[in-house]
Amino acid sequence: MKLYASSAELAELEAALDSAQGEARATALVALAWQLRQRDSPRALALSTEAQPLLVQLPGLRARNALTRSEILALRCQLDEAEGLLAEARRLLTDAGVDALTEGDALLTEAAVAKARGQRERELEAYARGAAFFLTLGKDAQRRDIAQAWVAYENAFGTPESAGTTEATASSPEADAACEALRDAARGLTLSRRHPARAAELFLRAADLAQQMGMVRHAVVCTMNAGSALQGLGDFDRAAACYEAAAAVARQTGWPALIGSSQTRLGAFLQELGLFEESRSVLSAALDTLAAAPAGINRANACSALALTLLSLGRGIEAVGPMSEAIRMYREAQSTDNLAMNLLGMARAHSAAGQPKAALAALDEAQALIEQHGLSALVVGVCLALAEIHLRHADLPAPPGMTLPTAALHYAEATLSEGLRIAHWKAPASLLVLLADAWAAAGDTGRAYEHARKALAQKDQETAQKLSHPLALLLRDESRGSAPPARSVGELGTQASAKLLTPKEGEILQLLARNYSNKEIATVLEMGDETVKWHLKKIFSKLEAGSRKHAVTRARSLGVISFSS
Repeated sequence: MKLYASSAELAELEAALDSAQGEARATALVALAWQLRQRDSPRALALSTEAQPLLVQLPGLRARNALTRSEILALRCQLDEAEGLLAEARRLLTDAGVDALTEGDALLTEAAVAKARGQRERELEAYARGAAFFLTLGKDAQRRDIAQAWVAYENAFGTPESAGTTEATASSPEADAACEALRDAARGLTLSRRHPARAAELFLRAADLAQQMGMVRHAVVCTMNAGSALQGLGDFDRAAACYEAAAAVARQTGWPALIGSSQTRLGAFLQELGLFEESRSVLSAALDTLAAAPAGINRANACSALALTLLSLGRGIEAVGPMSEAIRMYREAQSTDNLAMNLLGMARAHSAAGQPKAALAALDEAQALIEQHGLSALVVGVCLALAEIHLRHADLPAPPGMTLPTAALHYAEATLSEGLRIAHWKAPASLLVLLADAWAAAGDTGRAYEHARKALAQKDQETAQKLSHPLALLLRDESRGSAPPARSVGELGTQASAKLLTPKEGEILQLLARNYSNKEIATVLEMGDETVKWHLKKIFSKLEAGSRKHAVTRARSLGVISFSS
């Protein structure tokens, strides 16, 4: 009985079941249920239940049946029952005549249960023991290679530069699609913070191979990882397509951790699109869904994404809590690249909360991890965080060797320079806006205009991408059993357009962009101070901004006022 079967082999199992009788039928039921454990877990459980009365005198098949049910219940977050079935399978393994492969498969099932529980050390140990077991057994090349590939894949989360998972990693002659799906994913992880474009290709190939072999969870995770890599490169169309595909499959499985993960990726994507309230709503739903699962990577991802959305809403103090929780869970899970990336987010949160020393301390730790593990693509994030920190806290010491007028400019230009080292990277409009504003403040209108011109062009391109891909499937809230009316990004953009400023609010915003005080605005527009305050409140609400500067930045990025204002 193979660990994972191809679609053609699955068809053979279906045909065998149709004609099987007696003990042969029991064998066929167990074999098919085993291969459907992720492809179609409700049917797998039904076949397993049908098989149970036929297995009384067949301890080997009973053990296999228990492992099938254990893995499915782990995916459903019914963890105590999953542990009980794993223990039952192991008791049966002591009976004479049980296939040795089932003993090894029990180790791989234990790893799946440990993953669902968030027990990282136990998971890695189970995979390592499984690899050693099949290597010693020596009679099943697929299991041997897959167990070794699982070890490499899981280790790549903690030490992304490790395990020989490079482009040169060789496959054994016996390696099949299941093994290649894991190897490609491991290579993708090692490259995701170095060469994201290549990582996206590897993740998509891994997802396709995993789907063919019935490794549904792995296929969904790889598809989401591809989306993240593409999103980081500014390729919103392909990123959205990945998230849609992953979310559609996750919903079909009914597995809380997978559904919550797909909701998290959507929430992070909506934040990138500037749809902050929608992002917050989806991420809150993700955390509700993930409440059924133990704390771990999935919940850490959701906390992190929520913190970044709160930051975008100008609620930096509120962002520190969920970001701290995310970092704690990443430390426990030994997820190095996620930890480094979220320390960058923590730095931004501390800065927004008026805590520059704490922000710089978080950045120092992130930089140490980046250097230690070669996460070169994250250097862009370090430079951008430093630019934001120095922009907010102009009294901080200037960096050594600075030649530009301000530290914020120094780091903003460094962000652009580092980003251009990454293949297929595009400078986001927000960075170009920051550069335009910083050069304008420094009195260099020529450079300010050049960055503003590029920002407008990039903003047009980003807007076209953002509005071109429907998000109807992704905006469903399965966790509450309800589905709001399908909406596309374009429709959401129309809602934003309904919040257009009045002519008077537009005039006030133009003066705000020129750093006029409330009293100066009142004098120019011949209105009272309280009237100015009332208009400013409405402007902040419509632009979802938390400060005067945030309102101006949002208005420019949304095209409400020009970059020259």
